Amino acid sequence: MFYDVQPIQNKEDYKRMLTLVGQLSNLFSESDCPYLSYRAHENIFCRFLGAENLARSDCSADAKKDKVGVGLKTWMGNNDQKVAEFGRLKNSYASLSGIELVKKIAEYRNERIRITKRLHGLDSMIYHVVKRVPGAMQILEGVFDEINIENITLLSNTGNDNNTYFTDGKHKYHFSTSKNTLYMIFDFLEQLDSFEVKILENPYEWLSKATDKKTISKDIKKVVKAIQEESARKPQLCLRLYSVKKGERFVAEKSGLNQWNASGRARNPNELYIPYPKEDRDRIPNFFPPRDTPFTLHLPDGTAISAKVCQADNKAIMSNPNSLLGKWLLRDVFELPDNTLVTYQMLERFGIDSVIFTRNAELDYSVEFSELGTYERFYEIED
Repeated sequence: MFYDVQPIQNKEDYKRMLTLVGQLSNLFSESDCPYLSYRAHENIFCRFLGAENLARSDCSADAKKDKVGVGLKTWMGNNDQKVAEFGRLKNSYASLSGIELVKKIAEYRNERIRITKRLHGLDSMIYHVVKRVPGAMQILEGVFDEINIENITLLSNTGNDNNTYFTDGKHKYHFSTSKNTLYMIFDFLEQLDSFEVKILENPYEWLSKATDKKTISKDIKKVVKAIQEESARKPQLCLRLYSVKKGERFVAEKSGLNQWNASGRARNPNELYIPYPKEDRDRIPNFFPPRDTPFTLHLPDGTAISAKVCQADNKAIMSNPNSLLGKWLLRDVFELPDNTLVTYQMLERFGIDSVIFTRNAELDYSVEFSELGTYERFYEIED
């Protein structure tokens, strides 16, 4: 298990921060179970267990350390929890039901898991759960694997036509057609740790005393520092991997991800570029260095490549050589055969249709491949 092999001090710091947040539960809830927002959990996990936060890339994993991907969850109550949404793919399964429906959903689920692992260079994935019970928190973990499609059998729908229940022999799932959401029954987790959380009756009074300069604790200082670092995020720019015309999304057949298919000269089948249209160039002028100025680009799997802004009007982000990024994305991640046109329907299936660039320092950038709809949410555009 992931948690068991972490340094003892890291685990103690992690539990102490979870406890501190849980003690403030009466700021947010009247429950006797400690409160913990999923964003707070992600940040605390990554900061104190030394993991990389993947939550903003919205892939199947929320964090990674070394080559292990981690799906982070926190809940109280029953173990029936959401694991994936497929609303944008509804047209492809709307006419299906029963075994055909859940097999199609399982295909989509598995493909997204594989894409996540290839994008981020992961060898394995696990679930790490903080379950909140009255007066305490429990740490549980379990395997995060693909659905075994060949072994799928339907279970009783318990009288609810909206949900199709099934098992693959390892785990139990159900798919809600009204919510286009896949749920998993987390009855396979192993409890690795548990610790008491005494919820403060009056957190306002405690915070008032704790923030006095003379009495402020080391733990509070750590929380304040984390908040300050989070608010000082590096500049970011989100770009689409597709185009829009008359409300329709598409990937151009001879440019962008399909530049290899452009006419005019013989081309490498891995040639592509990330579109950088004027509306996005105008969002943060000079976000990238001037045209044809090389910069280092860190890919999600940790690989660093050379890239630059290219083409007339600076409308493209390319690797140097141009085929390098395409080899990684089209062959290694998407696993497409040479000369396969990328379509928006493919991006929907992969669960990726945009990228987020982060400027780390001068001539040093990183890129995240993000889930469907990220561009609209990033700029608060009505989808």
